[in-house]
Amino acid sequence: MPKKLKKKIRFKIIPILIFLVICVGLYFAITYLADTKIKNIYIYGNNILTDQQIIELAKIEEYPSFYKTFSRTMKKNIKQNPIIKDVKIKKRFFNVLKIYVTEYKPLFIKDNKLILEEGIISEMVNVKVPVLTNEVDPEIYESLIKELSNIDDLIRSQISEIIYSKSEYDNTRFLLYMDDGNHVYVNISKFSKLNYYNEIYPTLNNKKGTLYLDSGNHFEVFS
Repeated sequence: MPKKLKKKIRFKIIPILIFLVICVGLYFAITYLADTKIKNIYIYGNNILTDQQIIELAKIEEYPSFYKTFSRTMKKNIKQNPIIKDVKIKKRFFNVLKIYVTEYKPLFIKDNKLILEEGIISEMVNVKVPVLTNEVDPEIYESLIKELSNIDDLIRSQISEIIYSKSEYDNTRFLLYMDDGNHVYVNISKFSKLNYYNEIYPTLNNKKGTLYLDSGNHFEVFS
C-alpha cells in the first residue's frame, strides 16, 4: 500500500477515535451525574408543617437523584397539601436543594377541622389557634375569615375560643375568650382593634373582666 494512502487512512481514523473517546467519556459522565443523589435539603418559610412533612410531600425522603428529580414534580407534590399556598424550588451547586414554601394562615378550629385563610379546610395539625364553638350565619362567616386573616398572628394565638354572639341590634358580634382570662366583645367592623390588645391589656391593672371593643371600648371587671 502506498505511503500516501496509509497516511490518509491514519488521518481519517484518528478523528473517529477521538470522537468515540469523547462519546464514551460523556456517557460515563452523564451516567455518574444522573446517579448523584441530593446531598442537602433546606426548607424555608414553614410554620405549620415540619421540614420532614414537606420532604415527604415532595417524595424526596430517600434523597433520590439530584438531576432526575424535577423541580416541577416536587412542587406539584407539595402543593397537594391544602396548607401550602405557594412553593419555589431552587437547585444549587454541590447537589443542594432549597425549598421555599408559603403557607395559608391558620385561623381557627371548627368541627375538628382547621380553617385557613380564604376559608380553606385542612385536617388538624399541631398549631395554636382559637376554637369556633358555634355556627355562624354564612355571610358573617365569610367576613369573620377575612377579618381574622388581618389579625396579627400573636394576637390570634392568644384567643382560646370564639363564640358567635349576635344580638337584635348587631348580627356581626362575637365574644372572644382570651388566654389571659379576659373576655372581649367585638364585631366585624371593629375586629382590627384586636391588633392593639397587647397595648390595652397593661391599662387594665391586672384585673380580669370583659372588654367591649364593639361599643365604646369600656371594660367591666368580673364581679
